[in-house]
Amino acid sequence: MLIAVAAMLSTVSAINATLYGAARFSYIIAKDGELPAFLERKIWNRPLSGLFLTSGATLVVANFFDVSSISTMGSSGFLIIFGAVNGAGVRLADSVGGRRWISAAGVAACGLALAALLWQTFVNSPGQLVVLVVLVGLAFGIESGYRRFSGRGEIRAGEGGR
Repeated sequence: MLIAVAAMLSTVSAINATLYGAARFSYIIAKDGELPAFLERKIWNRPLSGLFLTSGATLVVANFFDVSSISTMGSSGFLIIFGAVNGAGVRLADSVGGRRWISAAGVAACGLALAALLWQTFVNSPGQLVVLVVLVGLAFGIESGYRRFSGRGEIRAGEGGR
């Protein structure tokens, strides 16, 4: 029971941090041309469009998935993002003055942790793994569709949006 309460508090904390970070974050990314222009608009002199969009998506996920599924999706998402950031660190180590081996170790650690999470999910609740694969595929599909329909191609390191 204590572990379940701790997991719920941890999930609520992560969702809260994501919601409030999303408002400014989506605004800045939209200003760079990486997200649709409607996220650049301010409401009451604040960039709230991203907050409203993220809040709506969070409400949908929270009402249609159980807490353990949300936790698995969140953990997987963070590991994928951290792995990608470390991968960028490997690729850009010379230009940013980083140490390639540290970023490579980060990629490996994220990959191993993700593999362990996926295996544990496969063994204990394969249905969650299906949901995770569908949502990751959906995320990549939305990104691909946005790039295709917005006329933007691949953004390379060092390039700005607009």
